[in-house]
Amino acid sequence: MPEAKHKKTEGSPPTAEHACRKMVDRGWAGPYLRYINILPEEGVWLGSVLLLVRSERLGASRTPAQPPAESADRPTRPGDTQSHDITAEMVMWEADGKEQGQSTSQGVLLTEVEGWQAWRFGISLSLHRSQRPIAYHVAVGPVQTEQCVFWIPGGGQPMHWGYTSCNGLSSDVPEDAPERQDATYLWRDLLQLHDAYPMHCLFGGGDQVYNDLVWSEPSLKEWGNLEDREAKLSANWTPEMEGEATEFYCRNYIDTFSTTHIATAMACIPQLMQWDDHDIWDGWGSYREDVQSCFVFKGLFQVARRFFLLFQKHTTVERVDKEGEFLNKGSYHSVHYLGPTVALFSVDMRTQRTRSVCVPEADYPLLLQAAQALPVTVEHLVMASGVPVVWPNIPSMELLLRGLEHAINRFNCLLDLTKKTGLVDQFDQPEILDDLHDGWIADLHSEERIRFIHLMQDMATSRQLRVSILSGDAHVAGIGRLYSHPKYKNLENDPLFMPQITSSAIVNAPPPNPVVRTLTRLNFSKKIDGKTKQKMVRAFWPRHPRVDKLLAYRNWCDVSLVAPPFSAPMVPGEADHGALRFVLRVERPKQRLGFAEETYTIAVPRFVPDKRSERLTGDTEATRQRALRALAAAGVALPAVFFSLNPSKQGSPQAEPVEEETEVNLEPSGGLNGRRAGPQYA
Repeated sequence: MPEAKHKKTEGSPPTAEHACRKMVDRGWAGPYLRYINILPEEGVWLGSVLLLVRSERLGASRTPAQPPAESADRPTRPGDTQSHDITAEMVMWEADGKEQGQSTSQGVLLTEVEGWQAWRFGISLSLHRSQRPIAYHVAVGPVQTEQCVFWIPGGGQPMHWGYTSCNGLSSDVPEDAPERQDATYLWRDLLQLHDAYPMHCLFGGGDQVYNDLVWSEPSLKEWGNLEDREAKLSANWTPEMEGEATEFYCRNYIDTFSTTHIATAMACIPQLMQWDDHDIWDGWGSYREDVQSCFVFKGLFQVARRFFLLFQKHTTVERVDKEGEFLNKGSYHSVHYLGPTVALFSVDMRTQRTRSVCVPEADYPLLLQAAQALPVTVEHLVMASGVPVVWPNIPSMELLLRGLEHAINRFNCLLDLTKKTGLVDQFDQPEILDDLHDGWIADLHSEERIRFIHLMQDMATSRQLRVSILSGDAHVAGIGRLYSHPKYKNLENDPLFMPQITSSAIVNAPPPNPVVRTLTRLNFSKKIDGKTKQKMVRAFWPRHPRVDKLLAYRNWCDVSLVAPPFSAPMVPGEADHGALRFVLRVERPKQRLGFAEETYTIAVPRFVPDKRSERLTGDTEATRQRALRALAAAGVALPAVFFSLNPSKQGSPQAEPVEEETEVNLEPSGGLNGRRAGPQYA
């Protein structure tokens, strides 16, 4: 197929359409690199690469409707064996300029869909004393990718990693908006930083793809326009809907992941991903129960899950449970090591989401037991929550919209009127009600939010860990905190101190400034229970005095451990060794310099017990036994593969004493290599 010709303005980045057209013309999409985990005892790094190849390039005769049969006894990652007569191989070597010491990985055909064959290549690499670059290329039949390079850490080295969310544009973003004119501005910033200071992992915390426009497909649009509510809820999921949805999700994933700069990052930085609502469609899980359980919603969800597993997890619905990567069946919770002292809990808050439940109750003891099973070296546990746990709210707005929904359900004439005015969506509920119900702060989730906070507190106190919360979704940057009441003099001694870093969005546009100012004014320090308080932090003062707690600019988060010689201390000579450093990298569209114009650094101290905190954290075995009893009562067991990742010895790390630090405000620093204030404890 000849290459499509596109005119391009001198000096401007290629458009997403141009990049995707080239990808289709050459007959493949990818490679997409994924980080799975590190086996601490073996010192082995695990990952995978996904490559999609057009079937006609391979002369394949298999039809899209007939995916390859799964073999029950087939080895799983990383030692998969080839499953097709086409030669599919990935070649890797140390990127030192010479192709010496090559290793190969045979490809596995996962599925064939919409004329694309999806091939997975497992990676298993030994960790050396220091970090090293790994070069690779992939060949499937006559198709061969260009050489790509990624970095893996040394055996005892903390990872340098990043966090992104909301990697797409909502349909209401104007065509002339700076975010639409240069959608991947912050992806370029991320790649520049990676070139200077290699990243070992990039975590996508949700909304990696915006699939909301699936409802514009003809058959689904027709269903959404049905006026008879009963007919809508009882309508069947049809083959036409299945075909249009399958084509949409496949195309949208390829288009998004093939966008300039995003494609480079996905080929050169190992990715971790967890889904949120837009990966399915806007508001999934927050609709009324009768809508959520109707045939069309359930059928479309199955299609969305198929492509989530393929593109974000490099697996299929048939394989996922056999491979044992996740903590349980039915959800996609997972634990990943980001160095010897940092663990990331990727919590799935969408698969089993309902309007009243974010995480199923049976999963709470499972998550606690997973924290109990962490290696004794772990000092920082990062909980990835798709939506913020600490956040301002507008209770009167939620009450008003729920009252409107109740009235609509009772009176059909009111439904007709509100549809004409645009106050309700195609699912017959007030337009922004799903957004309000989506967050932890919604009244519907108030009790479960307390349970989730208590879960994290049990994790922190039972293992003497510092728990940090990493969230997205809100399209703003912000720093919140949970902390003990009465307050500790030094935050590093507080076992209940949990900073929350909200970083969103890397692509989508922020909300209007008046909305952000309103939320900022509604924020107050408040009690959660008898021992815990919450508040948002004035992280952006004095540079942004009117919005000093929430910043309405695009951003992403760079994360590293303060651990010389792998990373410099915040300020030479300061006692901040072992702090986890989060750097919000912020775009200012009217002041663009070619990289993040503002940076804000938050240093999260490791937990250092004192006499007061030891009263809370002393009896670790009792908490462990409570978790085991709760697991047994729920009939839940951790997969054996999870325990194989951890040393049998259990206990708490012995924290070294550090000098006392007083709490100070954060000060911004500008530029890619700007000097950062510190150490700053969130």
